[in-house]
Amino acid sequence: MQGQTEARLTQSFNPDALEYRFLTDGFVPVSDPVGEDIHPDDTEGYPFTAETDCLTWLGEHITGSSCYGNSNLVPSFLRAYRKRTDTPTAAVHIAKGSTVIADWLPGTAGYGILLKKSLSAIRKAEESFSVRHRYFVWLQGESDAIASTPCEVYAERLRLLGESLRRDLGITVFGVIRVGRFVGDERDDAIMNAQAEVCRTDAPFFRLLTDRAAELNLDPTCMNPFVQGHFSAHGLDVLGSLAGDALGRIAVE
Repeated sequence: MQGQTEARLTQSFNPDALEYRFLTDGFVPVSDPVGEDIHPDDTEGYPFTAETDCLTWLGEHITGSSCYGNSNLVPSFLRAYRKRTDTPTAAVHIAKGSTVIADWLPGTAGYGILLKKSLSAIRKAEESFSVRHRYFVWLQGESDAIASTPCEVYAERLRLLGESLRRDLGITVFGVIRVGRFVGDERDDAIMNAQAEVCRTDAPFFRLLTDRAAELNLDPTCMNPFVQGHFSAHGLDVLGSLAGDALGRIAVE
């Protein structure tokens, strides 16, 4: 998830909770805003602001930082994971709003930057650290609900993405934050059911980190009051904490 919240949660973080930056090939202590605005030619893009034309921005970028310079869920995720594991941790944020799962499958530009940035981060990490785990965390699906992607099609594509990342990145767990409700009808159910099914039938590789997103959708404090259907900074803080703690418990099993 790129993140489209209404505020920045200004907090200080332990320097052992890091974010990898592709454009500078280095790690920085994680803080809001997370992510990078990158053009398809791997050059630096520009952030999404209140004045940005959305369609133009989407057409010019392959990944994006959290919109408006505000929060997404990565800092709270790392904070919860590190609290559970007491292990220095690094995140590689690769996201772009308004994308369907097909935009991230092998052969696409999305999969290309996913591999390129992740492999660069792994290489850089192994220069200085002993890398114990390579995990992948997935929060996506609202755009597939809008597109009416059938349950079985989404599940097939999710399995393909996971198996491709296991082969190409050596990940050992594909963690899923089950999507919440966005369009408000059975199209949401198709995506939510597909994610739950894959985590049930393809465990322990696919693991459901939390299914609380739909519940949080009902809490006004967890939703962005200015952009319909999107989580607030508080909402992503809660969701990130739940998912980070869940992956931490998996790590120490």
